[in-house]
Amino acid sequence: MTISQVPDTFASVMGLGTVQQVYPLRKTNKWGNVVAAVVLLGGAAAVLVGGLWYTYDQWQHFGPAIVGRTIIPVLLFTVILFALGAWAAWAAYSNWKRAAVLYMNGLAYSDRKGVQAWRWDEVASLTSAVTKHYTNGIYTGTTHTYTLLKNDGSRIVLGDTISNVEELSNRIREKIFPLLYKRYADAYNSGQRVLFGPVAISKSEGLQVGKKAYPWDQVEKIAIHQGFIKISKRDGGWFSGANVAASTIPNVELLISIVDQVVGVKAGKA
Repeated sequence: MTISQVPDTFASVMGLGTVQQVYPLRKTNKWGNVVAAVVLLGGAAAVLVGGLWYTYDQWQHFGPAIVGRTIIPVLLFTVILFALGAWAAWAAYSNWKRAAVLYMNGLAYSDRKGVQAWRWDEVASLTSAVTKHYTNGIYTGTTHTYTLLKNDGSRIVLGDTISNVEELSNRIREKIFPLLYKRYADAYNSGQRVLFGPVAISKSEGLQVGKKAYPWDQVEKIAIHQGFIKISKRDGGWFSGANVAASTIPNVELLISIVDQVVGVKAGKA
């Protein structure tokens, strides 16, 4: 979808500057659920009608004793098909208006509940959960979930139903992290305790993970290793009990950057 094809849903969005990119609902999600709903619900109706006709035919030949054995499997299969079709129909309905539009000064997001329009300076955090899936050692795909939290506590969750969602998350990160970096770095330098979800940093207390604190003079490096934050000691090895999933840490890349550039402790990937 080109920039000129901004959905009419976003016509009410004002004050975010020029449109930079449109990220619509993926076509496979949009039409796949519709097709599945039609096929499954139609199949449920066909099975029910055919099953009733067959049951009636059997009753005519063998009497009422045969009815239970013929109608029960038909009803069970009909219920299963109907439930799957109803789920597909609901998925089509709930996702139909889902889309995101990237503007110069903010982001607008649409779903069945309406349109949310956020300026970049209103975004408090971005949390990323990227999971690679394997079956019998064979890579089968990756799921992406990005949660944006606003200063007032409202949130937007972007997933793989949105086309090119990974690219969208990277562009959001480019927009918000310079603003958040200054805010967090200033807070740290002024002696405040800066929170990144389950992780906190401060000049006086060092690095805190959960209930455990690690003074800066004992920390050699903080790193992301196999999806977890790990803290290495200055005398070698890793601190035990300091592991926390990177996907649970808001602005985890910002945490790594501030620890590296502001605190002066080495940070990166192990």
